[in-house]
Amino acid sequence: MLFFRRPVLNALLVASLALPWSACKSSGAGGEGGSPGSGGTSAGNGGSNGSGGSTSGGGSTGQGGSSPTGGSTGTGGTSNGTGGTSPGTANFSITITQSTAVATVEIVTWSVDVSIDSAVINFGRDQTNFEFQAPVDQTQAPNYRTLLLGMKQGTKYYLQIVAQGGGKTYTSAVQPPVTTGYLPNGLPTFTVTDSNASALYAGGGFTVNCFGLAGSPGIPGSPGSTTAFVLDKDGALVWALDLTSTMANNCSRARMSYDGQYLYAGNFANSSTSGVVYRIGMDGTTGAKTWSLPGRSHDFAVLPNGNVVYFAMDNMMANTTKSPEEVMELNVSTGASTKIYDEATDFGTLITSGMGMAHTNHITYSPDLQAVTVSMLFLNTIAVVSYPAGKLLATFGGSQSDFSAMSWNWQHGHDVHADHLWVFNNNQSGNAHVLGFTYNEAGKTATQTLDYNPGISCTTFGDVKELPNGNLYITYSDTGVFHEINPTGTGTLLRKITTTTAVGYSEHRATMYGPPPPFAAN
Repeated sequence: MLFFRRPVLNALLVASLALPWSACKSSGAGGEGGSPGSGGTSAGNGGSNGSGGSTSGGGSTGQGGSSPTGGSTGTGGTSNGTGGTSPGTANFSITITQSTAVATVEIVTWSVDVSIDSAVINFGRDQTNFEFQAPVDQTQAPNYRTLLLGMKQGTKYYLQIVAQGGGKTYTSAVQPPVTTGYLPNGLPTFTVTDSNASALYAGGGFTVNCFGLAGSPGIPGSPGSTTAFVLDKDGALVWALDLTSTMANNCSRARMSYDGQYLYAGNFANSSTSGVVYRIGMDGTTGAKTWSLPGRSHDFAVLPNGNVVYFAMDNMMANTTKSPEEVMELNVSTGASTKIYDEATDFGTLITSGMGMAHTNHITYSPDLQAVTVSMLFLNTIAVVSYPAGKLLATFGGSQSDFSAMSWNWQHGHDVHADHLWVFNNNQSGNAHVLGFTYNEAGKTATQTLDYNPGISCTTFGDVKELPNGNLYITYSDTGVFHEINPTGTGTLLRKITTTTAVGYSEHRATMYGPPPPFAAN
């Protein structure tokens, strides 16, 4: 192990529902009373103490022991047990409005007439069994604005607010349903084919990606509009926003922020110096910001601190020029970029003696390893670099590999863990393979565990991600194909999703709120 640190409408529908103040009360189960005392030759045993409420009220008074023969009356249980928060009464003011930019997003603006410490909005298609939960930003008090994300098009949803404060729980009434709108006409369609639905990752999840690469050098298709999108666990399109008019046009990577509040997108910028990262709120209207990052291309990742990590050419020129590249951290508050690591430090000789460039094309952050991992295409190498110290920790693949058993050709996406990794091996020409390896850092040994080859060509981009149940989620960018597989043996296809144009790198998330894996396991 490593020991280091679907029909659709042209118009966007706007629905607004204003609800009156209403008294809403929550309740919790009471605690159990003490059990009766048992008789005997001596005094009977008293009832046991009442247990606390599971969520709200305290326990009831314990029952006294019965009068036994030959013994005195048993002692009753003690007074109320210790419970959770008690129910409270409060008035909620709730307004629900549909986003004018993304018709599957509902915006809940609300307040409550008591002081609260935390709150969530439970929502879903079944008002007796909510499927999603949106966290509330307590810094917005007393007037809150919470987005409902991940909802299907043209579908009815219910919601209920649950807040806590001062040892009490306040629960609103279930609100009258809202019906989501439809995403714009003309979006590429998705087709889902399941081979073994019961073996899919039960937690499902969401896939964040973008259209816009078609017609770029080496990528099939004709240039078209750029759209960031999100698929849900059923492979249905639940969020989409046109980015064609932004500097993130020709998008190759889309991710959500660590807290799930924003969508970030980056352009390909392979043969230009105009690399950017663009940000927009998940409502599609607020928080827009663009960072110009000359020499940046292909990819970026989001750090737990909210900043963005990316790579750029040392000479700030296009990714096709001869130069090593640097790993940089963008402070999204100040706009300043700080160098974390220069590939020339450990791979300079290899770069200059080869093609004069590494052509870095993929970057991730691993909290388990406290490291950034980068793919250097022309070196057939994946490097693990400590964060924030910027020290090389391990080298996988290529002539400087720490592990001789690891070999591939023309890789892009990868997923590194403490004792194993997955590699999207584009194979330069021919079919792309997804490779798996286990490794031992101390002994510098490795064993190949997977060679998945479904017969799909993908010479650019493409990635692989391990899901919490061990399945792999694979993106074949050139052809717009997604696979979920069981990686045992040579790999077993469980689900295939196809679309009609090229896509970028994928971010697979368990939820539209909070961090993506590997930050959260489910």
